[in-house]
Order: sequence, then structure tokens, then C-alpha cells
Amino acid sequence: MNITKLNISCVWGGTLTGILLKNNVVTTDSHCQKTMKIIGIHGWLDNLNSLLPLAEKLINHHPNYEICLYDGAGHGFSSHIPKGIDYSVVRNLQDLRTVIQSLGWDKEKYSIIGHSFGAAIGVTYTASYPEEVLCLVCLDSLPRGETSLEDYFKIQGSRIDASLKYHKRPPRSHKPHLTSEIILQLIKIMRPGITDEAAKLLIERSIRQDTGLSSGSSFLIDEVLCLDGEIHLTHDESLNS
Repeated sequence: MNITKLNISCVWGGTLTGILLKNNVVTTDSHCQKTMKIIGIHGWLDNLNSLLPLAEKLINHHPNYEICLYDGAGHGFSSHIPKGIDYSVVRNLQDLRTVIQSLGWDKEKYSIIGHSFGAAIGVTYTASYPEEVLCLVCLDSLPRGETSLEDYFKIQGSRIDASLKYHKRPPRSHKPHLTSEIILQLIKIMRPGITDEAAKLLIERSIRQDTGLSSGSSFLIDEVLCLDGEIHLTHDESLNS
């Protein structure tokens, strides 16, 4: 399997990191000659490694598949967006479009695999560019249960206030240094039911090894993402979803 590392520049000034997976096998069967292009979108607080095992299995079983996975802004090895800018659905859609255009895939058909929040992004993107998307696969895409219209707006107000409060805090004099064992447990606490193997895979693109006098690791993820990234639906939206 060939894995090419990607660094994609975004209009907001940062860089998204990703990988492009292809099979080494050269097929001669006529029905396998056409390349099937697929882009994977991971979930909130995850990184591209959450879809890596699936991508590798697909590539191994289908030599004509070509799969792109990328770390969303603020996740994995990708840049954090500038302070005060929201990690909104529109921002994520713009980044997805940037990735697809950088690959040159906007001139042809491709498929999308989205997990959790990534599935919601995939649905909206597919509705926006139906002439380009051949197939959409959504994994664990059900958002939080329906919310009354009154509660919906209360939630939005709380998110705005929480974001403003976070950005007004003075910068930390130092970041806490975490051991690999603590990080493993934190990953599992945030994702109930996840196996040690899956947690360790996420950790590979979730931490930075600190150097110098202090030993340990620190999280790469943008802390502002932890405020609340869940999607809330009103009653009417849940009926139409």
C-alpha cells in the first residue's frame, strides 16, 4: 500500500494534514481499472486515524480504490483556526471543499465516508454538490435527540457565552504534561466503549512529545473544541432528517 502525506493550505491561513492511500497492486481486470475515489471525514474530537483501519481494509480488498483521509482543523496534526473564529459547520464545509479541490477531484465523481460529526458534514456537502458525489456513507450519524425550539436557542446562547468566556481567559503560563497512561484513560473517558487498541490509534495523532527539562506529553487538539461540538436538532429538523 502506498501512503502519501498531504499538507493542504486553507484560506484562513492554516494547514490541514492528511494522507492519500493507494494499492500497490496493478489490476488487469477491465471492471477494476476505473479508480474509485473516496474521502473520509472523521468525527468531533477525533482524527483521521479513526477511519484508518476501515480505509486500509477497503484498499486491500479493492485495488482500484483511492482514499483520502485528513485531520480537521484543530484536530490531529492540522492547524488550529485563529482565535475567535468558530469551528462551525460552514467552516468545516469550506475546508472539505478545499481538500477536494487540492486533489483535483472536483472535476470528477467521488464518494464520501463520514463518521459522527463528519457524517453530518458529508450530508450537507453532498446536498450542496450533488453532481459531484457518487455515494455517501454515514457512520454513527444520529445527532443528539430532538430539542424544543426554546431549548435550542438557549443552547446556542450558552455556547456563545462559553466561547467568549474561554477566549477572555488569560493565557496559561504552562501546559500540563501528561503520561501515556493518563492520556489513554482520558481518550477512553471521552469515548465510552472504545477499545484500548482504538484509543492508542487515536493517540498517535492526538499528542506531542515534550522536550527539554520537563518530560511527558501534551494534547494537540484545540481546547475550544471541547466546549460543545454536538449538533442539536429542533423537533421539525429531526422529523426531516
